[in-house]
Amino acid sequence: MEVAETRAGSSESFAEWESLLSESYVPLMVDPCDDGAFHGRIERTSQPGFDLSTISAGAQRIRRTTRGIAKTEGEFLLVSILTEGSGLLHQDGRVALVRPGDMVFYDTSRPYHWDLGAPWAQVVVQTPLEVLRQQLGSGSNTPLPTAVTVTADSAGGVVAGFFRDLARIQESAPGHATVLADSGVKLLASAVRLASGDIPSGEPAQALSREQVLAFMRTRCADPSLTIDDIARACLVSRRTLYRLFGDVEDGLSAVLRRMRVECARTLLARYPGRATATVALASGFASERHFFRAFRMETGMTPGEFRMIATSALSI
Repeated sequence: MEVAETRAGSSESFAEWESLLSESYVPLMVDPCDDGAFHGRIERTSQPGFDLSTISAGAQRIRRTTRGIAKTEGEFLLVSILTEGSGLLHQDGRVALVRPGDMVFYDTSRPYHWDLGAPWAQVVVQTPLEVLRQQLGSGSNTPLPTAVTVTADSAGGVVAGFFRDLARIQESAPGHATVLADSGVKLLASAVRLASGDIPSGEPAQALSREQVLAFMRTRCADPSLTIDDIARACLVSRRTLYRLFGDVEDGLSAVLRRMRVECARTLLARYPGRATATVALASGFASERHFFRAFRMETGMTPGEFRMIATSALSI
């Protein structure tokens, strides 16, 4: 993971931030919105078919100009999911108001600008337009829905949640993030189709259906009574469809649910060092402490107690 950070108190320091943004994404121009102290940070990693980053900063206007476009090799789709603050994205004669949880698309081959208040933070996905078009299909006439707000409660919001969670997992478990990222471009294609008013089909549709199931499971994985039938009913699919969607996962959907519960337990063990293991097991969705120990060792290679000791030692350093 690449990390870039700057603190600006002068025009010269702010120029450094403009350079960091341009190096991380595409050539950009940045104008400060006030004369106060400024802080900006970018964490960036590459995944198959796209780059994923988190960015946070103070108030500013970010501009993509014709001059900057002329300096760029390649064309990209940028996708922002706001996690803090609010902003206005201007492109193609449209203006999108973006709030936390919302997602928006913009095309680097045409001018755009962001007006962002302070403080603000985003998860940003960058993928070559050529890669996206391959997923959409060579004969697709789907227009890019630039500067159109995709709200968190829409079908496309499931895709926003996927990338927001992926950025979080990237920090704690990079190996797991790499596995999950394999469906990232397919999900982007689905979100583009949905925002354009089209119905996804083929692999993008399957990726979206799979992510909708995963999103539901994340909200309910701590319920020990959750069953495969419950998941199927809630997601309006058959058991057969569920098994087909997760046919590439060893041990299938049950393994996915077990891993979610273990991840929940890892968080609780690290956050609450004094909480009894039996309580953590129940709060993470395991029916018994014995089942919890067996699943935890299978997924992590250590016992809950060993993990807690390592996590507590790391926090005390």
